[in-house]
Amino acid sequence: MYTTSGEGDIELSKVFYTLKTKLMWYLLGAIAFALLISVGCGYLLVQGGTHAIEKIFNNEQMNQTFQQRYIEDLQNYVTNQQIKVDNITQLKEWSENNPYVYIAIYQNNCVIFNSDYIYSDGEGEDNIDSAPLMDSHTSNELIDSDKMYTLVLTDGSTASVDMFCYDYWKYNNYIWVVSICLCICLFICILANLLKVKFSYINQMENELQILEGGNLEHPITIKGEDELSNLARGIEQMRLSVIENMQKEKMMLQANKDLVTSMSHDLRTPLTTLAGYLEILSMDRVTEPEQCKRYLELSLAKTKEIKELSDELFEYFLIYGEDRKQIDVEPVPAYELVMDLVENQFLSLEEQGFQVVAHNHVDENTGNCLIHVKYMQRVLNNILSNLCKYAEADKPIEIIANREQSHVVIRIRNGIRENLDKHESTNIGLITCSRIMKLQHGKFQTYSVEGEFIAKLVIPLESAAKAL
Repeated sequence: MYTTSGEGDIELSKVFYTLKTKLMWYLLGAIAFALLISVGCGYLLVQGGTHAIEKIFNNEQMNQTFQQRYIEDLQNYVTNQQIKVDNITQLKEWSENNPYVYIAIYQNNCVIFNSDYIYSDGEGEDNIDSAPLMDSHTSNELIDSDKMYTLVLTDGSTASVDMFCYDYWKYNNYIWVVSICLCICLFICILANLLKVKFSYINQMENELQILEGGNLEHPITIKGEDELSNLARGIEQMRLSVIENMQKEKMMLQANKDLVTSMSHDLRTPLTTLAGYLEILSMDRVTEPEQCKRYLELSLAKTKEIKELSDELFEYFLIYGEDRKQIDVEPVPAYELVMDLVENQFLSLEEQGFQVVAHNHVDENTGNCLIHVKYMQRVLNNILSNLCKYAEADKPIEIIANREQSHVVIRIRNGIRENLDKHESTNIGLITCSRIMKLQHGKFQTYSVEGEFIAKLVIPLESAAKAL
């Protein structure tokens, strides 16, 4: 058993993806790009600032200026704190308060204090005197006494001070702080601008959805890019177009039903009026002769059959359209048997009614299977036969041609149109029903009227064509 889809089916693919593919990569790329730019700018700022500071402060003249200031401050500290040789280690407090100054104090060619040395409590003068006349800044070379400063201790003795200032290092710390703050701000700004594109697109879709919610279905949904958001927008746009299409179809169907009811009411009114007139004549006993009475009864019976046919067609029409079918179950039927049944059995009744049938069957047993719903296909054939009985010219042959055209079996039925047709007989309900049934089977039903001839074309899909759908 096969199932074919009818009109109105809408597939919305790739709409509600989990946001872990393209959007995730976009987010990671935005973070990486913002991080790269911010870190790069911070690095350039640190390098440029450090280079500028060293160029400005790291020179002999600037060092001498700072050294002169610090040696004066050191001398004041020694005087105020009563620093002598035996308590020289108290200068470590001054060194801690001035972390960007290195000092080494010498007396009698021995180091009595070094700011880089960690002094423990109770460390005496004996340990200090044992230090050699060198430090980490001399690279094991003798100290150049010309570059030393003289420090007067409170015990009256003097000492030589080797000093090195690197105050500019504190400016490097300021540069690092500024650089880190700049990196953070720059990272946030770049990332916010990169994500702003997606956020603005989401806000735009939200506004457009509010417009649709307000009832304006003519407003299109903007589609940008090729990610999950664009797939979502594309799905919403497809749903919008589908809703519009369904509304238009519903409107057309309502109008068609309205026209049909109007036409049927007219078509039914004519035979009903005639029937009512015949029955009124019979009920008033105006007809006394048996032959005339029989004649009126026959006419009444004919009008009754006509009304029944119209009501049957109307019932069949609403049976097909009223169910709002979107798919029907089909089954494989050999194409050759289907055509032979149509030619030899279905149209046999036409020959009994005086019609001449000419068949050209070019479908053989190797054609394969047609996919049809047997019950509904029989309704199509019944409608065609009924249409031929009503409108076909009996003096002209009815021609049936069956061919295989690619992946379909095509049956064409040609007949001459009878002249002097009553207008109320042409409702076209049967033809509309045939078109609907064939469309549900993925086939086609088309009719043409050319120079007094009526042509009906049936296109029935083969099994191979249905599998490809």
